[in-house]
Order: sequence, then C-alpha cells, then structure tokens
Amino acid sequence: MRDKIILIFERSRTGEVYDIEVPLHITANEHLYGLNHGLNLGLNLEDSTQCYLCTENPIALLKGNTELADFNLHDGTRICFNK
Repeated sequence: MRDKIILIFERSRTGEVYDIEVPLHITANEHLYGLNHGLNLGLNLEDSTQCYLCTENPIALLKGNTELADFNLHDGTRICFNK
C-alpha cells in the first residue's frame, strides 16, 4: 500500500493551483496546519469554524484527528480552498 498521494490544492480567490505530495498517515488537523503555514492561508487555527478543508473526488470534509487515509483520498483529489 502506498503511504503518500498527490493532492491538487486550488485557491479559488487567487487562482493558485498546486500539486502537493502528502503522507496518508497524518491527521486532517496536521495537514491543515502544514498548509496554513506553508501557503500562508491566514487561517486562525484557534477558531474551530476555520479548521477544515473540502475535497472533490471524493467529496469529503477533512477535519479533526482522523488520518487522511481514512477519508479514502487518492491521487488527483482536489482540495477547494475558498476562504
């Protein structure tokens, strides 16, 4: 079984699109923390209403201490960031 996948991160406000290699055995919170700091998303991680990401193909709401592998993500899953 593979332990990494390539996700497509799309920031609709700026039109930025990135391919991101991500380990499957990190939590959704760890992934959000890394993206927030790495891409300067400006999220307040103390505010639980901002601590999630939406994906397409499969449709999922990534949040909490659930590992990314448990969301059944695969290469090419798109993260839609609209904030």
